[in-house]
Amino acid sequence: MFTLTIRSKVLLLSLTLFSIPYVGYEYVREMEKYLRDNLETSLMDTARAIASVLNDRPSLFSRNLADTVRDDSALMTYSLKTPIRLDGKLDDWQEYLDKARVYGEKDILRDQGNYTKESLSFKHLIVKYRGYLYALFIVTDDMIIYRDSTSLYPDRNDHVQIVMKEPDGQVYRYIIAPNVPGWVSAYKVQSYTKSFPPQLETRIQGVWEATKGGYLLELRIPLNMVGEKLGFAIADVDNPNRRDVKTLMGTSAIHNIDTVGNIFIPSPEIEQIIRSLGHTPGRRVWVVDKQRRVLAQHGDLHREFPYHPLNFLYSLLLPPVSENFKDEQAYAFRLEGEQVVYTLNGDESVRWRSTSDERAVIVSAAHPVLVNNQVQGAVIVEETSNNIQTVQRQAIANLFNKTLIIFGVVTLLLLVFANHISVRLRRLRNQAETAIDMNGRVRTTVIGSSTNDEIGDLSHSFSTILEKLQQYNIYLESMASRLSHELRTPIAVVRSSLENLEQESLPEESLIYIERAKDGINRLNTIFTRLSEATRLEQALQTAERELFNLTKLVTSCLEGYRLAYPRQRFEVEMSIRSIVLDGAPDLIAQMLDKLIANAVDFAEPNTPILIQLSQEKQTIRLSVSNRGTLLPTGMTERLFESMVSLRSQSVPQKEPHLGLGLYIVRLIVGYHGGQVKALNTTQPPGAIFTVLLPTRFSEIGI
Repeated sequence: MFTLTIRSKVLLLSLTLFSIPYVGYEYVREMEKYLRDNLETSLMDTARAIASVLNDRPSLFSRNLADTVRDDSALMTYSLKTPIRLDGKLDDWQEYLDKARVYGEKDILRDQGNYTKESLSFKHLIVKYRGYLYALFIVTDDMIIYRDSTSLYPDRNDHVQIVMKEPDGQVYRYIIAPNVPGWVSAYKVQSYTKSFPPQLETRIQGVWEATKGGYLLELRIPLNMVGEKLGFAIADVDNPNRRDVKTLMGTSAIHNIDTVGNIFIPSPEIEQIIRSLGHTPGRRVWVVDKQRRVLAQHGDLHREFPYHPLNFLYSLLLPPVSENFKDEQAYAFRLEGEQVVYTLNGDESVRWRSTSDERAVIVSAAHPVLVNNQVQGAVIVEETSNNIQTVQRQAIANLFNKTLIIFGVVTLLLLVFANHISVRLRRLRNQAETAIDMNGRVRTTVIGSSTNDEIGDLSHSFSTILEKLQQYNIYLESMASRLSHELRTPIAVVRSSLENLEQESLPEESLIYIERAKDGINRLNTIFTRLSEATRLEQALQTAERELFNLTKLVTSCLEGYRLAYPRQRFEVEMSIRSIVLDGAPDLIAQMLDKLIANAVDFAEPNTPILIQLSQEKQTIRLSVSNRGTLLPTGMTERLFESMVSLRSQSVPQKEPHLGLGLYIVRLIVGYHGGQVKALNTTQPPGAIFTVLLPTRFSEIGI
């Protein structure tokens, strides 16, 4: 009869996995090239479409700012994706603080100040969000003089001056001069020269917040107020009595409109055009002029990919999508690179580049913007290749869904089969563990199942081994009693012969040998008695009757006997105040305690006490015997309770033979009472402690 083995069954089930179409993976690889070409085409079509909208519109590119790299007095703005909250805190600015410019002693306007203030400095940053400019000033000033609320002159205290040439060509000066920290508005001076009283300009607003070592100022200025000239100056007054003496530190010289710095602001008109053309998630659009300055930016390379429950399977075939990459050009005001230069020369181009952290690949397509057939700028459209992986996942979703069904069916079959195998193996393991008790006796010889596969064959082998082991254990258990019975007769013959010889007239030398022979006979008799002691105890345990007895009184009475039996040994005892009741065999407990005391006496150092402790914790009785002396060897704490195991030195003569059965008998008695015994070393003082834990269902009561 042909029988399938487990290996054959698993192999047959595994063959079904070959039905899963491997061509799916090859299909994904072939699709990658198509998707790359499709992405390049899509980006170029977008760049071409935006460029066609911007073509032949010279007003969008007629920027009067000098066509050179910005000078030290020019102010650059950075476009934001979220607005700034005017709250006097730097939380919203953290991402841009590394772009802030620091102004120090070299920026003091000495032609107006009467002295140099070395402690004055500030950091400055301008950003743009939709229709507003946001300006940040972090000023270091060791003394802040606020404006007197009754004064008509806002410039006789610490303040911030703003000079701008507005789109109508007019030049205006504004002063931020609060009398207390908090919400502030600007004061407008009608002409470039001083003209008081000033007018309140509520369109320019901000928050002035005092800091340790100075103050922080956040301003919001509408874009429609700002032309191409903009300058700021920090005015510092340190003497309240001479408020007309101040130090000015500016982003540029603000006393003449020709020296006021230029400001380059991205074109809101172009941004509006790009925004009106729609937005694709994960795609960013740049528009630059001939000087590679960013006129408009829209979109973000980062995008949220929808979670799909099969994404973890897709990642096995495709590189995982990572949106946690570093985008160094996110807030650039000028684009560099060969692609921009190539496009500004009149040719369109596509470029693939890795981010600086190499976590993503950015694909960019650039197309020139023409005005009267002359290149006036370029449109650059960027997107990460992460979108390719998203398209791939969407394209193979149906394929994987069907594949998962096959995987699910096959996996379910394998799980059912594996569970069946594991249950049978676990049952065989449990039966094998319980077939032999803690004393090494075989309880049963029939375990496992009767099937004809490998597990059934293994069960038959275990049963055969257990049967042979049981026979061998029976032989070993009966050997001691047989030896004791068979050898006692010749020992008795030898003993009687020696006694008869003593009755004869023998030389003194012969009597010595007779005494030695009698000692040997006595030792042999003791050995046979000890060998049969464990066997008799095991037989006694089978017929022993349990009873309730006072364990405290039993230990106390035994202790008196130990003091008589070992007069040179000192005993100490620690017991619970109340009596402890145990359900068991008192004679066996006394025998167990005898063995523990005898063992402690043998290994205790001279003039050291043996400590006996008895206590009860809830339903557990703790009885321990400890002595001071040599520590137990490592790894022997468990083997000490096995039969024929002893730590006594064989080279030192003993008064009585020790066969290593004492602690073995202790374990038998403890096991009979359902408890456990363990041996541990103690360090303070050094020695050993043997602890017996006995369960009881009785409370502490008095008897």
